[in-house]
Amino acid sequence: MDPYLVVEEVRRDKARGALELASRSVDAFIALVQERWPSEFSPRELAHLREAVAACRPSMSPLRNAAEACFRVVEACRAEGATKSEAVDCLEELKRRIEVSRSLAAERAAEELSWTRTFLTHSLSSTIIELFRALKPARTVVVTEARPLLEGLATARGLASMGHRVKLIADSSAYQASRIFGVEVFVFGADSILRGGHVVNKSGTAQISIAVKSVGVTNVVVCESIKVDVHSSPSDVHLEVKEPEELLKESVPGVEAFNLYFDLTDPEFLDLVVMEVGAFKPPFNLPTFGGHSP
Repeated sequence: MDPYLVVEEVRRDKARGALELASRSVDAFIALVQERWPSEFSPRELAHLREAVAACRPSMSPLRNAAEACFRVVEACRAEGATKSEAVDCLEELKRRIEVSRSLAAERAAEELSWTRTFLTHSLSSTIIELFRALKPARTVVVTEARPLLEGLATARGLASMGHRVKLIADSSAYQASRIFGVEVFVFGADSILRGGHVVNKSGTAQISIAVKSVGVTNVVVCESIKVDVHSSPSDVHLEVKEPEELLKESVPGVEAFNLYFDLTDPEFLDLVVMEVGAFKPPFNLPTFGGHSP
């Protein structure tokens, strides 16, 4: 397997969430070790792969954090004279830690939100899906369709298959639907989160959180510590813009489609951040993955 084919796959992926892509990015480092270890292994290429993974989806800090963690693991294995099998095992263990953090965060969130009868959620998050899998008995969940790719439909199908009572709405209906259905908690995932609590997530998250908080809804983020971005300030967060054709199928003279994929929710609109390592209230000073600063 070519490590850079994995990177390109991650760059193009529009369906999977940030945690799943971070896990997949570890496979690029596994591929590098399997191809080159130890005789043809180059520290320079390891550093280049770290930068390629970090840069392929700049709005997703988990990719940068996973790349940094992989770099540390491989460098430690090289210093210790590890065999190829041992180096791969170390990377596989890192991948397992990333993947298990999702279920741990979801279980903790299920405990924190056990009182909630009616939820609102936006877009598609594997962590939020796990949260609703852990919640018993069934709840009412208002789900946005999440334009332009309508990934909220996958969320709605998944939650309905678990027995939850699902109300599918247009993104623009979130405020009014929250009042109609008596939403208590708006719960959503994060592609990245700054230590101070600024959340990068699917476009629409910010305006929904602002709108529903005005009618007393509790805003809760559920994510994993690998998503904590220690490098960025709110002013330099990169928000990805994708292909305009997703919004405008046919060219219209004088019209430019601006397909913003992510937005930034300010911490003043958040009530709780739940991670695998704990539940945090404002003011936020969130921990990093494994206690390291990537």
